[in-house]
Amino acid sequence: MLMMALLIGSLTWAPRTQATEIFQATPPRILFVASQESDIHQRAYEPLRRGLAHPSPLFIAVSSPDAEPWMRHFDCAQCLIITSGTSALQTVIDITRQARVLSIVIPMENHERLIRTASDPTRFAALFMDIPLEHRMRIASRHVPAFRRFGMVTSQTRSGSPSEGQPSNLRLFPKAPHQDLLEVFVQAARQSDAILTLPDREIYNSRTIVSIMMTTYRLGTPLIGHSEALHRAGALISIYADPEMLGEEALTLLRTWNGEDWQTLRRLTERYQVSINHQVARSLRITVETP
Repeated sequence: MLMMALLIGSLTWAPRTQATEIFQATPPRILFVASQESDIHQRAYEPLRRGLAHPSPLFIAVSSPDAEPWMRHFDCAQCLIITSGTSALQTVIDITRQARVLSIVIPMENHERLIRTASDPTRFAALFMDIPLEHRMRIASRHVPAFRRFGMVTSQTRSGSPSEGQPSNLRLFPKAPHQDLLEVFVQAARQSDAILTLPDREIYNSRTIVSIMMTTYRLGTPLIGHSEALHRAGALISIYADPEMLGEEALTLLRTWNGEDWQTLRRLTERYQVSINHQVARSLRITVETP
């Protein structure tokens, strides 16, 4: 497998930032809340730990027995809570009332759904991990010019699925409530050159991914993945922001914040990498070019 990093913006490290520079007042207390104690969230945390000084963020996972007391301790007007993952944000919304919150390692749809339940949405900012669909399609076509028709399997409950204004060469294949998931993938595979994946847990999860890969592989239609996990599972091309990139970009966002409304700091990541599975390419007899 070949890993190619495509970064928008510089990844060079700036000097460590004093935490006081973020709030321009008394030293803020910074808490990093992870959805679970895992490598993904530790990797997102590390750039922030190294880049913010005096004090560096304290790391806590929501599963920790001390998580709620720590979140209440860091719930103040001069506090910043950085959440990593969807369940971390949900927990912080439920427990806190004052602290500013910056969410990373989270899809935009999940963030928007949770923020609708918050009593004060203005204290929530976010760096979304999504790479725009059209951008992923262009990248995939640059590597495999034969990719002209793209399919995408979605769950009917997914509110953020593209519809109006979607690219003309993208076709959606929504799964009906009682429809067999693999039947939908067979339809998509037969009518598409490649299938784009989305962070839709009803479609892509640990119970379904092996069957999806085997079905699409048998039909010769590759997946264009949205995550590192799908790259490892066998997607031909995966385009995603890895946790370190999201942590680095969050650090840059904090450094460059000019005191504007906090909630305006909701944006898609501008950093990503492209991972190509050459073993899958050889098996499917697909020529992958290097633009």
